[in-house]
Amino acid sequence: MIKLIIGLSNYGSSYNNNRHNIGAKFICTFAKYNNLIFKKDVRLFSYISKFKIDNYNVYLLLPMTYINVNGKSLFAVANFYNIKINEILIIHDELDLPLGKIRFKQKINNTSHNGIKNIVSTFNNNNLCRIKIGIGHPGNKNKVINFLLSNMSTKELKIMQCTFNSIIKNIRYIIYLDKYNISKFIFEHNKLIQLTKNNIN
Repeated sequence: MIKLIIGLSNYGSSYNNNRHNIGAKFICTFAKYNNLIFKKDVRLFSYISKFKIDNYNVYLLLPMTYINVNGKSLFAVANFYNIKINEILIIHDELDLPLGKIRFKQKINNTSHNGIKNIVSTFNNNNLCRIKIGIGHPGNKNKVINFLLSNMSTKELKIMQCTFNSIIKNIRYIIYLDKYNISKFIFEHNKLIQLTKNNIN
């Protein structure tokens, strides 16, 4: 069962709508949808909130660090709340997925995402669950950094909101690691997202 969800991000309001901050943007959207409030904890380098599902606490984490060292806050929070590595869910941007599509993984193998690399290195373990949210690719590797640190367009934000809504609607399956229903909802979401993109101006 998932007990801690982190949205990878760079800390600071200037990064809020960057493509690289999709993970944190989802966490904020989920919190707003459920009327949750974050508390700042400087000791844990984090903003933390929590909600209950059945009788279990699930913590939400927004790191107070740059994305390439998000492992620092995740490690601190997991230790403080005695959360095991296989009870952590990472949500982050993915260049190699089309805009709005999602993928769920229960183990981290090869990745080019420096935030994920830092977490694996910090924990010295790759048995972490994650949801990758597609942001698309600029088409040229020399443009990647600027692409990641640029704000999404109005259309991109609308598409991302549809993706967020889909994840929120199915969050119970994700938290309980219900593989059958996770696979089913992701398959249906990814099949429909292209139609959604075509209908958003």
